[in-house]
Formats: sequence, structure tokens, C-alpha cells
Amino acid sequence: MRFILIDRILEIEKGKAGVFFKNVTQSEDYFSDHFPGTPIMPGVLILEGFDQASQFLISSSHDFTLYPELKQVLKVGFKHYVIPGDQLHFDLGIVYEDEREAVVRGRARSNGRVVTEATLKFDLIHAQRDTGVEAHCQYLKSLYNLLSSDPLGRAWETLVKHL
Repeated sequence: MRFILIDRILEIEKGKAGVFFKNVTQSEDYFSDHFPGTPIMPGVLILEGFDQASQFLISSSHDFTLYPELKQVLKVGFKHYVIPGDQLHFDLGIVYEDEREAVVRGRARSNGRVVTEATLKFDLIHAQRDTGVEAHCQYLKSLYNLLSSDPLGRAWETLVKHL
């Protein structure tokens, strides 16, 4: 990940779905020129949010042993603009997965309305095949631990696995 767009992981049901959160603040660099006087979050950054959230969902579902690489945006619809002060909730669900690829469908909501819907396709790259991918998986895991809203629940899951 070049920069972290997702601020918080609210919920993950491994292998199925997740909810992610982003505070949209005026201090973000892109608002200075997109568009001057009328700041609007670029659609490509909303797609980046879908990508990052999907990486957390898919990787955590496999205990961070694989990296989901965005292969294709199958469908996207922008329904409303996003401005500073908005809070984005990304609701994602895995609609298809096999050992080589996954498809995730999601919607971004703000102020009680859907602002974007997207369906993304990912190639699944297994960490044991490449040390670079393994390092990226460990990085995703550390970010997951940092951004997860339930550190006590995660600690309990880890303890139960070791018993």
C-alpha cells in the first residue's frame, strides 16, 4: 500500500464480509487541487479505499498467508460526491473465491446514502511463493492489528488458537 486510506476496521467476518471506515478531512493533500474552492474526493481514491479494505478482508480470512492483488474493476458506479467532513463506511462482501482469485462487491456510504458501488476482482498470490509477497502480507497483518477496532477480541482469538 502506498498510503493508508482506511482509518479503522470496524468488523470482519472472515471469508464473508467486512465493514471499514474513513474520515474525510480537509487536511488531505488532494483537496488542494481537486477542485479548488469546491473540494471533492477523487473517485479513484474511493476505489483505492475499496481495494485496501478488500485486501484486509481477504488476507485476514487466510491468516495473512496470501496477498490479493487487484486485477480488474468489474463494475463501479459513483452516485454522489464526497467532501471534507464526510465519514465513509465501506461495506464489503466476498461473492466468489477459489484458490486463484476472488471477487468482492461493496458499497461506500456517507450521511445515510450510498455514494459508490463497486465490484472488484483480485488475483490471490500465496506468500510462500515469493519473499516480497510474504513481506507485504506481514505488513498487511501489522496494519490490520493497528486499525482493528477490537484488539481484545483479536487477543482472545490468538490465545484460543494457542491452547
